[in-house]
Amino acid sequence: MMSILTILQRQFDLIETELIRYRNNPFDVERTHDLRVAIRTLRGLFKFLKREIPQAAFAVVDKNLSEAAKIFGTLRELDVLIAKSSEFAYTHPEEHTNYRHFFQDFHHRRQQEMERIMAPKVQQELTDYLAGVRDQLGILRFDKKTDWSKQVAQELKRRKNSLDKAFNQLDFKDYTRVHQIRKRAKTLRYSATYFAKLAPQKAVKVQKQAKKIQAICGEITDAHVNYDFLLQFAEQTDNSADKKLLLRIAQAQHELYAPAKKDS
Repeated sequence: MMSILTILQRQFDLIETELIRYRNNPFDVERTHDLRVAIRTLRGLFKFLKREIPQAAFAVVDKNLSEAAKIFGTLRELDVLIAKSSEFAYTHPEEHTNYRHFFQDFHHRRQQEMERIMAPKVQQELTDYLAGVRDQLGILRFDKKTDWSKQVAQELKRRKNSLDKAFNQLDFKDYTRVHQIRKRAKTLRYSATYFAKLAPQKAVKVQKQAKKIQAICGEITDAHVNYDFLLQFAEQTDNSADKKLLLRIAQAQHELYAPAKKDS
């Protein structure tokens, strides 16, 4: 059975592979997504194991992975925004609507953000963050006497119960809380996936529930981010047609997490 450390090291290797793929083709939306997910997955695995890792080592790894993922945050948000706006354009095929100019501006903004990320200074920062994680992986050790199957099963159960309780009490209008629950669901889902062989009886059910909660909360948080982006762009444009269209799409996103009350 694969050891805990080997699982972590393999995930780090995947990050390095995805980084090469991203640098080879930063225009590909999936490359940004897959690299960011690989980074956040490793961070989630470390969070799951937090009680078993020296505090100082955990702090270094968590901070470095957090900073590495943040580099791609705005680019990924723009990609999601473009995708959701494309869905709107598809479902509202109205003639004489200036969609083309609208998307031209979006892709121009994406190009600017992509170039910022590919700048040597930012790429060096990313390399340094990952080097910090690699160094900790090189010295990290897990107790071989520990029954890791039992340990993982217990932690999956504890986190699932805690997540279920928090989700059942969740006010979906509380964006900050919804975002927190989404992150907890991701951590649990990643852990149930990558540590599955250590606790097969628990992992499948936990993974399924965590994925469900992540999806529900994710729709709300994505819509919230999209709404803020669209309002910001609407304020910045001098084109009245673009402004009107941006506000229409913004309202559609707002309806996903704060639907208007229907008249009784």
